[in-house]
Amino acid sequence: MAISFSKSSQAEPDENIIQLMNDAPTMLDFGIFRLERFLNSAGETSYSRVTYSWDNNRIIVSNRFFDGHTIKEAEAMQKCKLWINAMRELAGINLDTGQLQSWKTSSEFTRFFQHIGNVEREHADHDADEQELDRRFHLTYVVADVVNAAEENYSLNCETPLFGTDFAVSY
Repeated sequence: MAISFSKSSQAEPDENIIQLMNDAPTMLDFGIFRLERFLNSAGETSYSRVTYSWDNNRIIVSNRFFDGHTIKEAEAMQKCKLWINAMRELAGINLDTGQLQSWKTSSEFTRFFQHIGNVEREHADHDADEQELDRRFHLTYVVADVVNAAEENYSLNCETPLFGTDFAVSY
């Protein structure tokens, strides 16, 4: 039996890892993380993503439906409507008016982008800041493998701002 003793070498963090160690997350990063975690623990059967679009200055809440089978366009539209309405309800939007429930000053989504605990407001216009943030939320739902009457397959894309009662469809 031979036993070998050698000095083990330890790897040092490289430049990329050091940069990540020194780069603090922002409230936008933290809010995106918290909102995504909330949405994915709220009973959704598929994974919702939350991202920020620099080009459009939007916080995009997105999801997709694909179960390996083709579905008809009417069913795909219904899936879009159900998911968008579920997101709006989670955010505290009245589905009849497309606006906040009467007792709210901002959506439930906005609270994930705030400091936790009793933190003094930086300025008096805090409610206006929250309402401005609410205007940045945008919902996107994609239904894959939709088939039309001509038996052509495509993806159905449903998009809308958080506030409202309808959504736009593209193919």
